[in-house]
Amino acid sequence: MVLEIRSARIEDKDDILAVIGSYPFKWDKRIARKYYDNYFPNKTTLFKGDEVYALVDGNEIIGVIGYFLDRFETKNYWLGWFYVHRNYQGKAYGKKLLEYVIKKLKKEGVKKLFVDTSSNKFYSNALMTYLENGFRIEAVIRDYYERGEDQIILSKTVV
Repeated sequence: MVLEIRSARIEDKDDILAVIGSYPFKWDKRIARKYYDNYFPNKTTLFKGDEVYALVDGNEIIGVIGYFLDRFETKNYWLGWFYVHRNYQGKAYGKKLLEYVIKKLKKEGVKKLFVDTSSNKFYSNALMTYLENGFRIEAVIRDYYERGEDQIILSKTVV
């Protein structure tokens, strides 16, 4: 197994969506498709400063992570579309992707990285990954996604 983290390319889009689609909540894939349909053709213009990385094992994409700039207010960054294929869970690949992004952002002088997740039990592993990697809960917005499903906003000081 030779793992590589590299910038995602437009030809990776379907494989990245397959990683996200390996989980039962299909609306994540549908929303991600909208993002990537806009991201790849506009990466150097509208999405300048945003990055998406693929975790590749040989020729197979097994994970994805990205970040985007809060352009209009704080110049902080948000983590986005962070997934490891369901078949590759529990091998610390998510931690590897997260460390990669944090190292890149640290070099850029980014002070804070934010991420949001859901209180739905399906996302409990994501929440634990963030907490175990130094993120702290900043806010909980009750019933954000639907009644009984809150949005949890976390942050990590990068520099």
